[in-house]
Amino acid sequence: MGDRFCVYTCLIADYERLNEQPVAAGSKIDFICFTDNGDLKSKTWKVVKIAPTFVKDPVRSQRVIKLSPQDFCGDYDTSLYIDNSVILSTKPEDIFERYKEHWDFLIPTHSYRESLVDEFREIVRLSLDDPRRVDEQLSHYRDADPNCLSEKPYWSAIQIRRHNNPHTRHALRFWLAQVLRYSRRDQLSSNYAFRQVGVAPHRLDIDNFSSWFHTWPVYSERKNGIGTFKQTLPRRALSRLRREARSVLNF
Repeated sequence: MGDRFCVYTCLIADYERLNEQPVAAGSKIDFICFTDNGDLKSKTWKVVKIAPTFVKDPVRSQRVIKLSPQDFCGDYDTSLYIDNSVILSTKPEDIFERYKEHWDFLIPTHSYRESLVDEFREIVRLSLDDPRRVDEQLSHYRDADPNCLSEKPYWSAIQIRRHNNPHTRHALRFWLAQVLRYSRRDQLSSNYAFRQVGVAPHRLDIDNFSSWFHTWPVYSERKNGIGTFKQTLPRRALSRLRREARSVLNF
């Protein structure tokens, strides 16, 4: 008996309209959308209603689903996770076949960040999370594993994971713990998490915006504010964050 596959996404708190996936019509693989919206309908996704883990925190509730395929896709062996803003242009059967040697854990490299510390800077600059928490996280990683900050970051909008691989499960649980403790922007914690548990996912070198099998980002009716954090970091703390970032580049 071969692997059972699925494609899945998650949409919490009506953050944006669910994107349909036209390639699903020609695929025998299940497309599943986990959502807290009991009225959501789709022509291409099997809609599964779930209760968010954190009622007041839709972003982290989404991350719980994203980083726990073993808990939400237990009827399958291997999944292709995609953010709702990703549109597949090729049947998932072809994607799984192309990368069959890397089903245990495959994730693209961030194609337009040179280092993880650059991603930290951008999260603060764009007000995508609480800058104090981002500052604390950067300080932790610099003390515990400074080498991770000079690595190319991962791009987490597309991932293939084999759920019955214990090493993959361990890496995902450690990664999720970082997201729950520190920034909800999961790309800040992936490098550190993987290094700490000794797992090295296969890096997929593709242009994040477009590849032979996907297009990103495709937004429709997105609500403003859910993914941003408007609190301003005090000047002294902001200066510290900048010093931390510069020192990482020169350690």
